[in-house]
Amino acid sequence: MLLNSLSGRPVKDTVEDLPYKHDDYDFRSTDPYAFTKYRIILKWLPHTPVLNVLNAGCGSGEMNALMSQHDSSWHIDAIDVDDEGIQRAQLLKEQLSLQNLSITKSSIEDFQPSALYDIIISNDVLEHIDNVEQAIQRLAAMLKPGGLLMVSVPALQWLYGYHDELLGHFRRYNRQLLTKQLTPYFEIKHIRYFGMLLVPIAFYYSRLRHQPYPLNSQRDKSSMAARIVNGMLIAEENIIFPLGTSVLAMAVRRTT
Repeated sequence: MLLNSLSGRPVKDTVEDLPYKHDDYDFRSTDPYAFTKYRIILKWLPHTPVLNVLNAGCGSGEMNALMSQHDSSWHIDAIDVDDEGIQRAQLLKEQLSLQNLSITKSSIEDFQPSALYDIIISNDVLEHIDNVEQAIQRLAAMLKPGGLLMVSVPALQWLYGYHDELLGHFRRYNRQLLTKQLTPYFEIKHIRYFGMLLVPIAFYYSRLRHQPYPLNSQRDKSSMAARIVNGMLIAEENIIFPLGTSVLAMAVRRTT
């Protein structure tokens, strides 16, 4: 049994279940939770033209598209270690004719950029990395002094359950842990929870029942359940609660 490298707690399984992960890609492509989270991050992004941006852990590519459309003058590099994610991201790039996007299969630790970045975005990645300190140090090394890092991670270790095990998560976060990991290299500018209204669902299905989330209830966007959840998520764009199923942060690379 592996131990969590930060808490010392046992982690039942940190091997990804790839079919489950790829099913998660399918749902995430239209998931209101993911896209509301992305909109929060997009609001934190500057509108400065001609920036060099890295999406570190792009998955199936939805955030690539949103950033490319946020400012078409930006050059965006996107990396991921999963072949299926790379293929989906490449297909989405072709479907949307995203000319300012380059996609490469690579880990954070192994990627060698041609220049330092103005912005790095990394959504739902750090929880997959055992030696997270090394990964954060590498992100800082690829970022210009004064550059921006945008991060989202799953929140609340006591929610760790079925979903985390199948996705190969080493840990879940709180504000304090994410702040502690980032502050050696970054100054935190914004940090908040998101998804408080989904905490009971995550606890019941993933932690207590050890089952996947009831995604079918959200596939029909016209259903009452989907409309209620979507309305709650929209409200959380502007209302910051003291807990949530994700932690989002914006930090600035220290100049010294």
